Amino acid sequence: MQVREAMAKTISTAAPEETIDRAAALMKQEDCGFIPVVRGNEVVGVVTDRDLVLRVMANGPAGFPAIPVGEVMTRSVWSVGADEPIEVAAHLMAEHETSHLIVLQPQSGHPVGVLSTLDLAGVLAWGDG
Repeated sequence: MQVREAMAKTISTAAPEETIDRAAALMKQEDCGFIPVVRGNEVVGVVTDRDLVLRVMANGPAGFPAIPVGEVMTRSVWSVGADEPIEVAAHLMAEHETSHLIVLQPQSGHPVGVLSTLDLAGVLAWGDG
């Protein structure tokens, strides 16, 4: 099974200059806790629900909506190609101790989805057929 068969294909993104209130609204709308941060077609980071809690809310509510995503995003980004075997993605997640991978289109490097540990669990529970 390839990564593209297991990934979430709906992918909302934020730009580094957008505000965290927009990122939080996207998370609510998509029912997710992980939004890739892109500049053009390049993934420059991710903003997670954990980033919002630890880097924003824990410091108090002052100025919350006006903070740019780029100030609180996680800069370590792990990705996998859409055509890679699912086992490669599982290995990357374990190796880097991450619960999400950004899935990239092999030719362009453009983000086309997100693969989570929940997606992997579904593959393991239901098989690939």
